[in-house]
Amino acid sequence: DRKREKQEPPPPAKFDDDHWEEPRSRTKLKLFGEECSDEFRQMWKYPLSDESRRSFAGYIPKVLNEELCRSFFTKIKDSCEWKQPEGAFGQIPRKTCWMVKGNCKCKYRYGGLEVQPEEFPKWMIELMEVVLKPCGIAQNDWPNSCNLNLYEDGGMTVGWHSDDERLFQGKFRDCRIISLSLGATRKFELRRNWPEDREDRVQRVVLNTGDLLTMEGMFQKHFQHRVPREDVKEPRINLTWRWVKKHIPDCPAGRSRRV
Repeated sequence: DRKREKQEPPPPAKFDDDHWEEPRSRTKLKLFGEECSDEFRQMWKYPLSDESRRSFAGYIPKVLNEELCRSFFTKIKDSCEWKQPEGAFGQIPRKTCWMVKGNCKCKYRYGGLEVQPEEFPKWMIELMEVVLKPCGIAQNDWPNSCNLNLYEDGGMTVGWHSDDERLFQGKFRDCRIISLSLGATRKFELRRNWPEDREDRVQRVVLNTGDLLTMEGMFQKHFQHRVPREDVKEPRINLTWRWVKKHIPDCPAGRSRRV
C-alpha cells in the first residue's frame, strides 16, 4: 500500500469543504435506481453511495433466472472470439472481447493493450432487452459498447484499475457502467483513491450468476475496482456495458454524431 500511495497522483481539488464534486442537487444526476419504473425500484440497492464524491455502485440480484443464465453463458462462451492479449508482464490473466454497436470502429485501449471491436451480435440485443429493463433506459439510449471478460477459474483475475479510458470520459463527467455476472460466484472489490479519516479503504460485493452491478457518477475518477484471485474452479463471464462518449478521430460513428 505504501508503495502504491507514492505512485498515486495528489488528490484533486475539492468542490467545497464538504464535497469532492459538485452535489447532485445542482447537477441533477439521477441514478438507475431512481429513473426506473416503480416495479423495479424496490429491487435496487446501493452498497456504495458516496454523495460527496458523487460516486455510486448499484446492485440488483438475479436479473436473469437460472435457465437464462445458463443459456446466455453457453452462447457467449462459445460464440465470442476470445483474446488473451500480451501485456508488459506477459499474457493478461483473463480472456477478453470488445463489442460495439453498428458502424463504430473504436478499438479498446487500456494498460498498453489494444482490442479490436466486434459488432453486437443478435444475442447481445436479446440479452440487453432483459438486463437493461430494470435500469429504465429507452432502447434508443442503450449503451453502445460492451467489454466482456472470461475468467476460466479463480486464478484468472483483473487487478486494481479504473475504467477511465478516453473513450468513456469517466474522469471528466458522470459515467455509467452496467455489469452482468454469469457463471461462478466471485468477489468484486472497490476502494477509494484518496480515502479520508474513518473511511473504509476497501469494500466488497459478492456477485452471483445473474447479478447486476452498476458504477455511476464520478466513480471512475474517485474509485478503483478489481476481481481478486480466489479458490474457484468454475468459469465466470462478466459483461460491462458502457457509452462511448469520445470516438476515435476516424470512427464513422463519431463522424455521424458530429453531422
